[in-house]
Amino acid sequence: MIIVGHQLAAFGVAAMVALWLLRGRWTHAHPRTALVLWQLSGLTLVVSTIGALLAFGLAPYRRGLVPALVDLPGRWQVLDAWHLTAVAAGLTLAGWLVVNQLLSLVSTARARARHRLLLQLVARQGTDALVVDHPVAVAYCLPGRTPRIVVSAGARRLLTDAELDAVLAHERAHARERHHLVVAPFQALRGLLPGNALLARVCETIELLVEMCADDKAARQHGREPLASALERFHASGFGGTPAGALAVATTSVQARIRRLREPGRPGFPLGRMVAGSLVVCALATSTALFAVPL
Repeated sequence: MIIVGHQLAAFGVAAMVALWLLRGRWTHAHPRTALVLWQLSGLTLVVSTIGALLAFGLAPYRRGLVPALVDLPGRWQVLDAWHLTAVAAGLTLAGWLVVNQLLSLVSTARARARHRLLLQLVARQGTDALVVDHPVAVAYCLPGRTPRIVVSAGARRLLTDAELDAVLAHERAHARERHHLVVAPFQALRGLLPGNALLARVCETIELLVEMCADDKAARQHGREPLASALERFHASGFGGTPAGALAVATTSVQARIRRLREPGRPGFPLGRMVAGSLVVCALATSTALFAVPL
């Protein structure tokens, strides 16, 4: 039961860090750090939950979780109903999450493949992006092994040259930094539990932070004002939507991003971030290590 307590403690640490991230005002000033902490916290919550269930269920074996699972098929009679139920719950949860992630990845990959085929038919190669002859202002990145940056004729007419360069730099940042891999696990969880308001808020927060990371990259290359002005124009004209699996420049909390570009917050003292990072790394390492130590 000591191992169960350690797993629950790791869960508690990760949950506190996640709530701190959800409520923290500093995250908009340091979106990259916030995203790393979100990923570590989310992984710790999953690993510790599964670990706690398995640790309780396999406690009679007095071995590490992995060796105990190997012995389980031949010695399951050692466990009573409560322990068997806990083991079944832990394995079911692990399998449920893995299968959900895989299904989500396959579904997204298929949607992107279909859209690539469509782009081959309707888009023409411009000097800096694929151009779609459509009057509505659209600009997005279609991730994948060979990312595609897409901009509509309407967006080219709407934006100045400086604004368009900033928008394209934003989309190239998505492609180069593989932001779709950051949001994918959280989006898969949201699809698994579509009615969960807290999870929906977490996903929205992650997506906003990803957009802010791309904003920072574009702003360093082309300045803050051209990107802020482009976002204003997109917002005023009514953005035309984003294809499934794509990352668009003007879909997530546009007004908050404009304010951030024009009124950047102070960097702030890093002690809180350092403490939170240390705690969640220790929690994840502890929770993972407990799969091997004797129960």
